[in-house]
Amino acid sequence: MAVLQLREALRRAMNEEMRRDDTIFLMGEEVAYYDGAYKVSQGMLAEFGEKRIIDTPIAENSFTGMAVGAAMTGLRPIVEGMNMGFLLLAFNQISNNMGMLRYTSGGNFTIPTVVRGPGGVGRQLGAEHSQRLEAYFHAVPGIKIVACSTPTNA
Repeated sequence: MAVLQLREALRRAMNEEMRRDDTIFLMGEEVAYYDGAYKVSQGMLAEFGEKRIIDTPIAENSFTGMAVGAAMTGLRPIVEGMNMGFLLLAFNQISNNMGMLRYTSGGNFTIPTVVRGPGGVGRQLGAEHSQRLEAYFHAVPGIKIVACSTPTNA
């Protein structure tokens, strides 16, 4: 039986959904030309092109805010953080905008966005890159947390 790595399973899931729905796009640091810091988006630029696989600057709060705006207009962004620790810089956009905008707008907006990235991944990556953030987001209304632990989960 072939062994499937977690990153391959994540890529398969994103590819499947992006083929099914052309409003889905991926944005994040090094997701396009470098194929992702952990190679999760490997080959996706070639298949989906620059309008759907978008490299961003190292500015997590900015590109996460862009994803909120895109979702408000009917797009379905996937935001990839190079690692979850850096997404603390986008905590306001994730919690107050993605999580609660549906409620604070009286249901006028939904924010169908996926935020993904590695957390707790490294012996070699140090404290700033290895923490798990699920508990920070657990109490935010409107946020659903999925923590994949196997390729089957992904």
